[in-house]
Amino acid sequence: MTSAMYQPETTRSFYNNWGANEWNRLESSFENRINYQIHRTILGELVKPGDRVLEAGAGPGRFTLELTKAGAEVTVCDLSDVQLAFNKEKVTEAGLAGNVTGWHQADIVDLSRFPSAGFDTVVCVGSVLSCVLDRIPEAFDELIRLVRPGGTVIVSVTSRYGYLRAGLNAILPMVAAGGQLGAIDQAVATGDIAGVQADFELLTTHFFTWDELRTHLTSRGCEIVTASASNFLSADTPLLDESLLADPEVMAAFTRWELQACRAPGNIDGGTHIIAAARKAE
Repeated sequence: MTSAMYQPETTRSFYNNWGANEWNRLESSFENRINYQIHRTILGELVKPGDRVLEAGAGPGRFTLELTKAGAEVTVCDLSDVQLAFNKEKVTEAGLAGNVTGWHQADIVDLSRFPSAGFDTVVCVGSVLSCVLDRIPEAFDELIRLVRPGGTVIVSVTSRYGYLRAGLNAILPMVAAGGQLGAIDQAVATGDIAGVQADFELLTTHFFTWDELRTHLTSRGCEIVTASASNFLSADTPLLDESLLADPEVMAAFTRWELQACRAPGNIDGGTHIIAAARKAE
């Protein structure tokens, strides 16, 4: 459990300043494109036409588009007013605004404006839960409160050990340069990414283990429906000739293998993200 304190205004400011980078992020590298594909595949399996969906921490709309294309009736919320504006713009440009009931600026630790059991599915993906730190339990309470009995909660979080594995090419030189070992040891031990100095701005976040994420869901009366890593094969693959993946047949095969590897029970802690869907007790 994290001891780092959630500061919503800091988080809102970070994502407001990050702006369009958040929209571009999931297309910015091979690893991110695969991550996007895995999330889309799992959402596509679970969200059905006519479902009433709350998308919490929706960001600029990458997954809002997937949900609305699936025929769901989506209520969108996000802490960042800038990301919320991007979301509305992208969904409107796609001609799918009619499938959105509204765009709301709201924090996932307090979704009291929405009725209990008011949604068939609650979606909170893209590491939003990793940002709320000491208030992670309250966020889970809210997400599960909002889904109807028998409904589904779909979440994804950043993975502690998977990101460590994926980031070794950057992390080990930081240790060798001196002065970072204590902060990195602390991050590995607790999952809290705080006090690490990098060449880019870092937001304090909590990286989960699968056991930790599963416990948050099952201790609140939910049964795990599916669980998956993301980027088990594709994270930090410097020796991979990505030009081969321009061949649609090769890319389709790689995606099949990635999904199979990510869903193997022993691998769920081994990718950059952990995705889980849980059904609320009737």
